[in-house]
This record gives sequence, structure tokens and C-alpha cells, in this order.
Amino acid sequence: MNFGRGFKQGRGTGDSGQSSLYNNERRWKDDDSFNALGATDELSSFLGVCGASAQNDGEMNDVVETLTRLQCCLQDVGAHLATPPKNSSERKQKKTAFDVSMVEWINAEIDRYGDELPGIRQFILSGGGVTSANLQYARAVCRRAERSVVPLIREENVDPMALKFLNRMSDLLFVLGRTACMRNKNEELTYLRPDSFTNMKWDRKSLHDKKK
Repeated sequence: MNFGRGFKQGRGTGDSGQSSLYNNERRWKDDDSFNALGATDELSSFLGVCGASAQNDGEMNDVVETLTRLQCCLQDVGAHLATPPKNSSERKQKKTAFDVSMVEWINAEIDRYGDELPGIRQFILSGGGVTSANLQYARAVCRRAERSVVPLIREENVDPMALKFLNRMSDLLFVLGRTACMRNKNEELTYLRPDSFTNMKWDRKSLHDKKK
């Protein structure tokens, strides 16, 4: 299998269960740093799935662009996490320092999309169309990525703003999921108490009819 000429240089360096951070420090792959890097990489990859889904929807070009920018931000978050201040040179720390403007941008995006949405009166369930469901799943993946960074805040002195960014990002993904549902003219699925179910309690149509 040919992965490309550039792939040959690092091939096999992780076969022993260890890998290198940006500061060239070797650690086991189950180290907290690699758990966090893997979680943010998984999140970025699934945002690609969300973007591909949104491209097939109408009037979603701005959402696709926002998702692409989030992927770029996650690359920078990963670079910061891969450069623990305790064991990294000042030059590399400066090169991968967390950019606070990313948090400011994400807050603005939450407001931009959120202002278009109706208020929330009930708990919203994942669903409301493929793109909406994907974005809500991405929100849950983002929460896991956020949790994986907490040990690095405590033990590696990484910038707490990276954690704040992931926290706000999950809020944005929630808003984007609702946006996708509304723009695609789908119905939001909301929580109902079990005692309000009909005999066909898992028939979504019967649940929706009951709400009406």
C-alpha cells in the first residue's frame, strides 16, 4: 500500500505502543496527552461527516464553512495539547500557544446562529434529520474531548482557554444542530414523560400527533 512519499519517514515509530509529542517527548499511547489528542482528532473527523451531510442540504453553506473553521481550530488545539509547557522549549510553546481569539469567534457564532432559533421549552432529543442528528452527536463527542483535556489542565499546565474553547464549541454544535433541523424544515424531537406515551410508545408519528 502506498501512503505517499512523506509517510515513509515516520512509518513504524509507534509500533511499540509509544509515540512522540511535538516536543519530541516519547510517551505511551494511553497517556493523558494522547487520549486528549485522539479525542480532538475524532471530533474533527466527525465534523467532516457533519459537513459532508450539510453539503447535501439546501441553504447550509454557512454551516459547512463554520464546521470547516472548527476543524482548523481543532488542529491548533491539538498542537497546543501536544506541547506540554513543563517539558517543552519556549520556542515551541510560543509556536503552539492557544489563540484566545478562537473563543471570541465561537461566542460570536453561537449568537449569530442562536438569534435565528425559537426558544427552548422542553429538552431536545437528538434527531430532526440526518444533519441535525449528526451535529448533536458531534456535540456529545465534543463533551468527551473536553473531559479528556481536564487532566492536562491539572497536570501539564496547558492553557485553560483550550478547555473553555471546547466547552463553548459543544454549545455551538447544539445550536448548529437546531439550525440544521429548522432549515431543513424538520420537526425537533422533544422529551415526553413516559406516562404520556400511547400504546405504540416508540411510534414517533404517534408521539408527534399527541403533542399537536
